[in-house]
Amino acid sequence: MLDVTTYVLARAGRLGRARMARMMDGHGLGLWHFAVLSALDDSAGPPSQRDLGARLGIDPSDLVDVVGVLEERGLLRRDRDPSDRRRYIIALTPEGLAELDAVAARAADLDADLLAPLDPSERAAFTGMLRRVLDHQEDVAAPSEPQ
Repeated sequence: MLDVTTYVLARAGRLGRARMARMMDGHGLGLWHFAVLSALDDSAGPPSQRDLGARLGIDPSDLVDVVGVLEERGLLRRDRDPSDRRRYIIALTPEGLAELDAVAARAADLDADLLAPLDPSERAAFTGMLRRVLDHQEDVAAPSEPQ
């Protein structure tokens, strides 16, 4: 099976995901919390809760729970959209950005450990190739398919 790229990628992904989940647990957060904070940091402006969920492929009811935890911890704000009171706009708070920065620094350490067998140029090339594969898959994925 180790000559099947998707199998090897899945195995490496599971190991990385498990390490990331343990690290996030130390922050009292889960992987979806990290995904939401990261997406908010990457957004050009505060997205609606619906748009954020669609972008991340999170079921709306699950997103409500994730956003609720982050809001309770003061890591994001959820406000009514002034142009459409039925919608919520989600924004990262300064505390949320600080938490994201702390988690990202620890995630970089996890990356370094996971990719330790590769030299710096190999790591950069590998990361670039993975991003191209991911971009391609996201382009061809069905809209309802989780990403």
